[in-house]
Amino acid sequence: MNIIITGSTGLIGLYLLSKIKQENYLIDCVVRSTSNTQGIEEINLKINYFVGDTSSVETWDKILAQRTPEVIVHIASILHTEAIVESLKKAEKNPRLIVIGTTGIYSKYRESAEDYKKMETRLDEYSGSYCLLRPTMIYGSHRDKNLHKLIKFCDRYGFFPVFGPGENLIQPVHADDLAQAILTALQRPHIQGAYDLSGGTVVTFRELLTLVGKLLGKPVRQISLPLNAGVWSATILENLLKERSPVRREQILRLQEDKAYPHDAAQRDLDFFPRTLEEGLGQEVELMRSLGMISS
Repeated sequence: MNIIITGSTGLIGLYLLSKIKQENYLIDCVVRSTSNTQGIEEINLKINYFVGDTSSVETWDKILAQRTPEVIVHIASILHTEAIVESLKKAEKNPRLIVIGTTGIYSKYRESAEDYKKMETRLDEYSGSYCLLRPTMIYGSHRDKNLHKLIKFCDRYGFFPVFGPGENLIQPVHADDLAQAILTALQRPHIQGAYDLSGGTVVTFRELLTLVGKLLGKPVRQISLPLNAGVWSATILENLLKERSPVRREQILRLQEDKAYPHDAAQRDLDFFPRTLEEGLGQEVELMRSLGMISS
């Protein structure tokens, strides 16, 4: 089976390639000219690289002129789906698409939620089959975008600010569990449609901080602050620092939303049984300790 994978150098992509290693697949990875492929090379897979931009129709036109893939696993931004579908239509090719979206589509605050909705609509118009996987917040190593920063901050300073009540529900999903769901979707071509993928534990934000303190072996003081103060501060930082701002107004607002979603359908069709948050975060903390990123 010929498979094209995007986002292969990222956290999810590397977990997936490690699992694919035992499968009989011909793998092409789409990477940027600046991508660090060392992680892929260490997996020791025979992989062909296409260098380009997954948001570019021209990149996909060049790839599809050389390949007729049976499956495209699109882990890079779902916002690039438009380019893929447009190029496939021109090439008159209809491989199965496995696309990683986000439960951020449900947010009333997320600025790009409408763009995500448009891309999902574009998938619905695709003439081939597709499987859309929507993960919640992804964690699993020092390469995740959220929880490793929280862990480092708590370890270094022993406190964390909580804007508002801090009772919102979250359900982070481990990147390795997400990669397993992608592999299962690959192995079950009859699986189609959209699936929400959440973690094995639902916690409040305050309970998350308590768990981090437990795993670090030191208390994490929760500093309660008014929501308006957080929004005001984040807005000022964004205006001053632009993309370099450590926190965005939208992030503060989204912390007030519940982000817990059932994964019953994925459990039924993809054998999706994610690890508990305590187990997954414990593994992440130990990894960060081994790398010297936090105290022993």
